[in-house]
Amino acid sequence: MMKNTPEEILNDEMVSAFVTRAAEYCTFVESTANFGKVDFIQKAIRLFSGLYAAVANMPEITHATENVNEKFVKETDWHRIYNQVHTKLGYHDDYVDVYDPVAKEYQDVSIVSLADNFADVYQDLKDFVTLYGMGNEEVMMDALWEVRMNFEEYWGPKLLSALRTLHRLFFSDEDLEEEEPASSDEQAPQDEDEQTTRGGWLFEKTRDQYKKNDR
Repeated sequence: MMKNTPEEILNDEMVSAFVTRAAEYCTFVESTANFGKVDFIQKAIRLFSGLYAAVANMPEITHATENVNEKFVKETDWHRIYNQVHTKLGYHDDYVDVYDPVAKEYQDVSIVSLADNFADVYQDLKDFVTLYGMGNEEVMMDALWEVRMNFEEYWGPKLLSALRTLHRLFFSDEDLEEEEPASSDEQAPQDEDEQTTRGGWLFEKTRDQYKKNDR
């Protein structure tokens, strides 16, 4: 039976499962340094797969109001998560990806950072769990609508891309604890201004433009 009222939606089993997993993911990446690399990858696989299943099975959610949801994740927060994950994964952080693998025309491949994906997913989910935790029914419904919309367009594809790569790493014969030897001509780490050009924080700007066009 289709759920229509806010009370029915907020009490839905898959909504509750998603909220729990979203909060768990945020706590997990905030404490990245506490895990070994293998444990980190294994737990990330479990969390990503659980998040995707929960969102995909949530009931349809209509936009409750015309209010713009408050944002809590700052640029410095995004970079903190990015740096923690990038440091944890080391040279396993970068991978080859295709922008649209089902496109009929030829698509160029690109080098993508897992840390970018982790931080982008964190950005959406942290904003969501903070809003949802306020306990206001109207705000909670708006937060659910927005996080589901952004899942379809932004962080869902990023989650799947990261999950595919993590699966390949975890179930390969590669020694994940082995670190790549430092190269004498290795470039110095990027400073914060240079990191913003990677495109991670542009996710927020693109999402805001999408919302404007959707209204």
